[in-house]
Amino acid sequence: MAMHLIANIKGGTLDQYDKASETIIKPGLPDGLLHHVCVPTEDGFMVIETWESEKAMQDFTGGEKFQKATGDTGMPQPDITVRPVHHVQSAK
Repeated sequence: MAMHLIANIKGGTLDQYDKASETIIKPGLPDGLLHHVCVPTEDGFMVIETWESEKAMQDFTGGEKFQKATGDTGMPQPDITVRPVHHVQSAK
């Protein structure tokens, strides 16, 4: 079942996001990630993603590459909400 993730990073900066995303997002979406969006907020930034499955999401976020890239930036710990997806449709 597809999963929707919202990570609210209060106190995080877009520079931190850009640095981390250079190695984990910009080279190409990880296996199982259907879409990724980063938006600035008044007090940091928010990442919104849809994953093919909970396992794909956990494999990526629990992996060494993700942990190192986000940890190296000094990014604050996110407030994460994960919910099952009822319907996904893309323009492809």
